[in-house]
Amino acid sequence: MSTPGQSRVHGHRIVSVGGALQQLDEDVRSGRANGLRGIPTGFSPLDSYLHGGLRVGELFLLGGAQGVGKSTWALQVARHVATAGLGRVLYVCYEHSEEFLLERLIAMESALAGEEDPISVGDLRNLLAARAGEDAGGIGELLTELGQAQPVLRRLAGYQDRLFMVKAGALTTVEAIGSLVRACPGSGPLVVIVDYLQKVSVYPEPLGEEDQVRRSVEGLKELAMSQSVVVMAVVAADAEGVKAQRMRIHQLRGDAALAYEADAVLIMNDKHRAVARHHVVYQPNVAEGFHGWVVFSLEKNRGGVDGVDFELRKRFAHACFDPVGGFVSEQLVDGRLYLT
Repeated sequence: MSTPGQSRVHGHRIVSVGGALQQLDEDVRSGRANGLRGIPTGFSPLDSYLHGGLRVGELFLLGGAQGVGKSTWALQVARHVATAGLGRVLYVCYEHSEEFLLERLIAMESALAGEEDPISVGDLRNLLAARAGEDAGGIGELLTELGQAQPVLRRLAGYQDRLFMVKAGALTTVEAIGSLVRACPGSGPLVVIVDYLQKVSVYPEPLGEEDQVRRSVEGLKELAMSQSVVVMAVVAADAEGVKAQRMRIHQLRGDAALAYEADAVLIMNDKHRAVARHHVVYQPNVAEGFHGWVVFSLEKNRGGVDGVDFELRKRFAHACFDPVGGFVSEQLVDGRLYLT
């Protein structure tokens, strides 16, 4: 039986404007309209341009060349959502193990919480390797050799039931990710991070990479809409994007469907490469400092303004970025490859 303003035909719901308005009114009155609120990424000024952050039912793409910090940024978003109690996070990673991600979370937590002598990723990895096979008395005692371990472990424990990690592989299709979404424990909004999209398995066998990417991105967009979750997917650069001084949205590796399906696309570039040539040639002392920054370009934003460029300082020794950034004041290159 259909409700007023709605009817069903072959499993499809037909909703009039009046019916949709009535449903929205009921959601607002009952407090069910939380999905209309953005889930903050924790980075400014980005969140203001996303009208509060990420939204359920939408697909967010994060692109960039290798080594620019895409996974670092995505994991920091996951940590922010979980630690602030804004929702749950399911981090599906094709590149790294759960242990690898946890090492980075420990260093990140130490640095972002304002520890005087934060734990670095390098020191942590060296210590774990040196003590492999020894009776070190547990992770807490081991970490005390690097700094204030207990506060870090307490903060991790504070969101351990809201951040879930999955080591993906050859059997991890979009359908498998959907099953993980439905099985994810807890309640509240869910942010699904896929790292990275070009490695999502597709069956039957795709005709080529373009077919694989198209089917993957279409499937992830459908997953976001059908399950009312946020999907953020990390996307690699194509060969042209890897060489370019400044990667742009058309240099995402794969099919043109990437740009069409996404609700928002953020492209990352090393600032030293992305600024216009005259800043580097005529201000070499200033330009040297650009190596410590990454430019983030909001190249597509269905929910608001795009074409915005801001910058964040790298803290890669501690697997994170400074969350408070600023707008890029320098002129950026237009995407052409400059030859020296």
